[in-house]
Amino acid sequence: MYYEEKVIDGRLMYRIDPKGEWAPVKGAKAIAVSTLSLLTDDERKEVLSFFCACCNK
Repeated sequence: MYYEEKVIDGRLMYRIDPKGEWAPVKGAKAIAVSTLSLLTDDERKEVLSFFCACCNK
């Protein structure tokens, strides 16, 4: 079984064949990844600090 995800133009995409076409991932995971990809590094670190004890300094 093959599965790959990649952010393309700010959208989370997937494919199930190494040479297959990319299709958009739908749902909450796609929204979260797309939103995080739009943040600056500092903004991303601040958001992730709510979920990660080692980042919450």
